[in-house]
Amino acid sequence: MESQTSTFSFTGKASYPKNAVALLYDLEGFSRFFNQPDVQDYVPAFLNYVSAAVGVNLFGGEAYWAHNATIAPLEIEVAHEKFTGDGALYILLPPVGSSDFPVGTLQHLCNRIWTLKNRFAAVVNRALETVPVVEVPRKIRFGLSRGSVYELRTQGTTAGEYIGFSLNLASRLQKYCPELGFIASARLMLSDREIARHGFMKVVATQLRGFADEIVLIDSVEYEALPEDVRSRLFKELQ
Repeated sequence: MESQTSTFSFTGKASYPKNAVALLYDLEGFSRFFNQPDVQDYVPAFLNYVSAAVGVNLFGGEAYWAHNATIAPLEIEVAHEKFTGDGALYILLPPVGSSDFPVGTLQHLCNRIWTLKNRFAAVVNRALETVPVVEVPRKIRFGLSRGSVYELRTQGTTAGEYIGFSLNLASRLQKYCPELGFIASARLMLSDREIARHGFMKVVATQLRGFADEIVLIDSVEYEALPEDVRSRLFKELQ
């Protein structure tokens, strides 16, 4: 009998490239939350509240953090969801049968994520109704990018994993500037008019580990509130 040399094995070829958006979020303070006594009884419940809120932004439903607005599903396919230990990763594809995202879809995604980031306290307060722990994560940070992804299939199962530039970039953006709760790559290809109309701006992130200078979209109010030394160290304004 052959000895086992790996716990998993991928099939020989990755999929053809897929036009995708990588959405990644992180819960600030999750380690402190997890290290409290008996918190194992409450971690799943808290994570479920957060996951459900993010899910409403993708699949539609009641956004109670946004004045109980009912929002429609986005015109996307959620191809992959993965818990990352202190947040989650989503791979978003165009609707089945389409090669690109419908006009306006990614702007809606950014607006919804931005709103959830700003009003995350409402999600925390809802969770605290059943999670009797003081030290819960109270801030959520999002990173988004767009680009080709490739699916790796695991032999003997229907499970798969995704690789691609956009996944790595979204991860770097999410943790790039902790004072900012939302950073998206300009690779989302949103129109300048819509970016400005919804309160975002373009700047250059100059210190992304492992990446060249990257044009990113950020909340203009949050950017102006950053200390000057942080702005000059991490960003460069477009001329």
